[in-house]
Amino acid sequence: MNKVKIISWNANGIRTRMKNKDTDFIFESEPDIILFQETKAEYEQIDKKFLEECGYNYYFLKGESARTGGLATFTKESPKIVKSFFNESKDALRRTSVLEFNDFILIHIYAPAGTGNKAKLVEKLEFFDELLKLAKKFADKKVIIGGDFNIAHTENDIFDINTKVTFKEEERKVLDDLESLGYVDTLRLFNKDKIYSSWKNQEAKENNEGSRLDYFFVSKELVDNVKSSEILVDIDSSKHAPIELNLE
Repeated sequence: MNKVKIISWNANGIRTRMKNKDTDFIFESEPDIILFQETKAEYEQIDKKFLEECGYNYYFLKGESARTGGLATFTKESPKIVKSFFNESKDALRRTSVLEFNDFILIHIYAPAGTGNKAKLVEKLEFFDELLKLAKKFADKKVIIGGDFNIAHTENDIFDINTKVTFKEEERKVLDDLESLGYVDTLRLFNKDKIYSSWKNQEAKENNEGSRLDYFFVSKELVDNVKSSEILVDIDSSKHAPIELNLE
């Protein structure tokens, strides 16, 4: 397998991040694949000159509205297949892109937050039910699942274990179930400590009061190819830090 570098980031508005040049460091580091969540934009709204000159293929999924959701995937290699896994009835928010390459399958997700009311939590769990079905289908293949899961899995993934946000037992079980299928949380191959990728504000980040909501999972067939996995905690322009995965 050739070297592959992937960066994923909940950008909280990709046009703002680009306007402020916050995304420059990502493109300048020339990863093979870039995953953006919560873009709040369609490709028609992105600077056309940038798209023509960036050197990447790009695939956008529209969010729930102009103020929420949206995925953008940039790839140097052209995938063999690109699709939104769920149909409109199952995934009205269009939160999943599946890209099949020669060496692996990439599932790019931005999970619903599941907060506000019971219906939102049900929507989130239904999303993950479908994702787990897909993960099971592909479990014996080389698969990467990356993005914002909106779940803090363990006590080492959250500052306040008593919070009712992103740390509900039924949400955490989703990631237990994913691991039971043979998928591995790549960061935990290298770092077992408390570490976070999301904070409610800059003060919380400075006080190390956050949660880890952003993940790269790989199937058991890819574990031996993982060379590094980390959170780029020095990036401050979004409430989330980018995460990086390197394979070889």
